[in-house]
Amino acid sequence: MRKSDVTCPKCGAGYRRLEVESMPAASGEFRCLVCHRVLERFDGSRGVALRLTVQPAKYRDAGDRRRSN
Repeated sequence: MRKSDVTCPKCGAGYRRLEVESMPAASGEFRCLVCHRVLERFDGSRGVALRLTVQPAKYRDAGDRRRSN
């Protein structure tokens, strides 16, 4: 298993990426959960999982303002 960190170049969201070579998976793509930019395309040759670990401050602050109104 390989672990790495990925940062969205558009909004700055941070992700932890896990890759398992012994686990085949479906092909497809992963989009940033914050801004929806495509971060990675998968060919299905190995299992990949991404988890949001750092949400950009400008998106966090906007959410806080919506809740306080």
